[in-house]
Amino acid sequence: MIADRRSNRMTGFVLAVLGFLMVLAPPRVLAAAGSDSVERWNTAMTDFSAGLPAPGLPPFVEARAYAMTQIAVLNAVKSAQRAGGSASVSVDAAVAAAAHDVLVVEFGKFVGPNTPFEAQYAVELNAIPNGVAENRGIAIGQAAAAAMLASRAGEDVFAALNAPYTFGTKPGDFQATPPTNVVAGAGWSQLRTFGVKNSAQFRAPRPYSSLQSLEYSMDVNEIKVLGALGSTTRTSDQTAIAYYWYENSSFAWNRIANQLAGGMSLLEHARLYAALNAALSDAYATSVESKFYYNFWRPLTAIRAADTDGNTLTVQDPNWEPAFVTPPVPDYPSAHSAAGGAASAVLDEMIGPNRSFQHTSISAPIAGPDATPTRTFNSAFEAARENAYSRMLVGIHFRRACVVGLQQGREVGHYVAAAYLHD
Repeated sequence: MIADRRSNRMTGFVLAVLGFLMVLAPPRVLAAAGSDSVERWNTAMTDFSAGLPAPGLPPFVEARAYAMTQIAVLNAVKSAQRAGGSASVSVDAAVAAAAHDVLVVEFGKFVGPNTPFEAQYAVELNAIPNGVAENRGIAIGQAAAAAMLASRAGEDVFAALNAPYTFGTKPGDFQATPPTNVVAGAGWSQLRTFGVKNSAQFRAPRPYSSLQSLEYSMDVNEIKVLGALGSTTRTSDQTAIAYYWYENSSFAWNRIANQLAGGMSLLEHARLYAALNAALSDAYATSVESKFYYNFWRPLTAIRAADTDGNTLTVQDPNWEPAFVTPPVPDYPSAHSAAGGAASAVLDEMIGPNRSFQHTSISAPIAGPDATPTRTFNSAFEAARENAYSRMLVGIHFRRACVVGLQQGREVGHYVAAAYLHD
């Protein structure tokens, strides 16, 4: 088990994560080799995530590691090209060294030294002629990775994950939810962001005007029937959507970018993946900041304690269960929705809107014989909307959390993409 290889400091958090992002089917590697070294390393990075045993890594941990890697790669590409390009410096060697050095350190914190990145590094370097150009490229890549790691050296990821938290006691306050009955990531928003100014820059508006509002009662009653375990109201397609989008967003949206990024130069690929993953990580940080700012209860708590909300349109069901295990963080807004919104905005800005694609999910097959692991979308935004909607269908987010999360992520994504487009 992956948890057995982590630091003892992770023990409490691992218990939370077991219910947070449980991979619902055996992971499968789906991506083909990339067309250039930037894409090959992006594929190696996501293949690693796909191959982790359940429960995998928390999405914001994965997104942060991805962002650090892809930004280091971009910096290595730019430095190598400034130093003379392929004639005197191997850009591919720079990419390999930058990606390898960051990935080994950042994922090594959680899984130990047993990663496939050494083998990937050897393959990449073996394909490059020995000599001065290769050596100069390696040195440039190592310097880019070292600079990235040094810039984050003062951040304690484990402390951010295990930060202390006091649950509220009033109706509407976030409460621990079974089976984990803990909280995770309360200090995550204190880590520095990559593209936005800070995690509060795009804080979400308040969740509802009150627990007695019509919007709140409608959201409670909607998720009560559509998001319930064993719901007979949820259609087969809605169930398929629910499972399809359950995979980690950072993994899924990098694979989607692979589908859309054809025809780009190596520098353009590096810029795209740096912007995409910076936006994904910042969307998670932004969402988590809003979550713990509002501390709004989850649907499971709200439905089981509906007799305390003062709303005559909601009815208590003390035995209600969501379709999927509730993550150990507050409801509002949906971080999964924010991640999809951010990614779709970056793809719109840097590749173009209304580009059709297919994506194959690694969590879809468990949805049953009527579900397909591959779905087709007319645009990244269409996919992001469905991704957001899925969190209501699994019973872990109210509709408003999904809608606002999507919009919050789009704002983050547009902001980050603008910076990289003018870089």
